[in-house]
Amino acid sequence: MNWNPGKWLAAFGAVGIIALIACNGGGDAEDDGVSPELDEMASAAGEVDAIPDTSESEPTATPEPTTPIPFPTSTPEPVNTNENVRNYARAHSYLNRGDWVQAERQFTVVIEIEPQFARGYEGRASALIAQGKTAEAVSDLNRAIQLKPDLASAYAGRAVAHMSLGNILEANLDAVQARQLDPTDPNSVIVLGRLLSAASRPADALEMFNEGVELAPDEGPAYWWRGRFLFQIGSYDLALADLNLAIELSPVSAQPYLDRAVIYMDVFEEFDLARADIEEAYSLAEEPRDREVQDQSDALMERLEQAEAGAS
Repeated sequence: MNWNPGKWLAAFGAVGIIALIACNGGGDAEDDGVSPELDEMASAAGEVDAIPDTSESEPTATPEPTTPIPFPTSTPEPVNTNENVRNYARAHSYLNRGDWVQAERQFTVVIEIEPQFARGYEGRASALIAQGKTAEAVSDLNRAIQLKPDLASAYAGRAVAHMSLGNILEANLDAVQARQLDPTDPNSVIVLGRLLSAASRPADALEMFNEGVELAPDEGPAYWWRGRFLFQIGSYDLALADLNLAIELSPVSAQPYLDRAVIYMDVFEEFDLARADIEEAYSLAEEPRDREVQDQSDALMERLEQAEAGAS
């Protein structure tokens, strides 16, 4: 599976998806606060069945990640010099292991050597989104699309960035364009799923998330996003199953452990399992250091200790 710059669905972890990013999505919107653009998009998808209202008893979800889970990425080669090919490969290596700062620096070197190379800008945008530099990422993605108007993954990445910035209409337009250019790219499908979820269209959103899994059955981030959505609508057993798969397929990604810890703690009261997941997430965030994940881990551990005290 050809996942393009590793944080689209997380930057969300910076993305992770995707961004990965702190995006609006996954059922966070109020039913009476949906934008006209989202409502129109959702209506076009057709009628859906209502789901039970679980708001009174719904466990507390982990915050929306501002850094996506990294995805494996392809590394098409620059056309300039052998040295720049090595620079580009090195940048992707940093990106895939979550070293966003070094990835940004290395992609900048690539761009300086070859300023007409669209994927250099796209790669740097991935690293920028992962660091929360979303407006800068949009600028890079604009340049990538200007240089290569048929680059589907750049539209998908810009959709993620627009979601992070609250530009819902732009996110929808870019996700649709990305899907038209490359129907096999799961990034755009998951963005559309999140938009539909925010528009209170859970059945249509689930269809998109299911399609994302079908397009990337061997990639953890697809299950992670569907698991987060299933958790938000109260399908806890299914959510746990998806998070288990996400961790099995992407064992070095911290965010799924935190999400699974919430289910273990708040739904199943498996406090020992929750503690193990929180500790694992914190450990994974130590190198390279991810302050956001560590802060989330500390907050969850404090809440876990309160839950254990209350249950004893």
